[in-house]
Amino acid sequence: MDFYPYPPAASARIDPFDAGRAAVQYVVFGGERSTYAFTERLEPANFFLAEWIPLGYKVLQYAQKAAVYKDGTLVREWPQVEAGPRRERPEQVPGVKRKTRPLASSWQISACGYLVAVPSGERTRIGYDREEAMEAGALASLGSGAAAVWFVYAVENWH
Repeated sequence: MDFYPYPPAASARIDPFDAGRAAVQYVVFGGERSTYAFTERLEPANFFLAEWIPLGYKVLQYAQKAAVYKDGTLVREWPQVEAGPRRERPEQVPGVKRKTRPLASSWQISACGYLVAVPSGERTRIGYDREEAMEAGALASLGSGAAAVWFVYAVENWH
């Protein structure tokens, strides 16, 4: 698997299939490559990433690690801390105003959700069902030795 050189400090780079760290981990997928895993959350629209991920006709997918499987066995699972794109309007309460995240567009909704990645670089989008993603991760690791389940919580055009 070929990686973008992010995070910039080599000591902060985590193998995306590593299960040794308990901290929540993130990765950015872009085209056929991804960054290394890291522990500090990134917000979309961080154009400073262009230093490590060249601008081009691709979509960046910001993801949080959900689990790692080795040979069909769950090695570690992380709690989901990212909400993902807003897919439904909140219930309106008469006379009550509240701040909410904007409703995501249909392409953002379809590009987010769980995906399973294997060391060869192949990724399979699963959707929003965590149990289905975990089953897919276990199965994928049987053929490849390891698999990581990621929850894509945000996407952005990168060009």
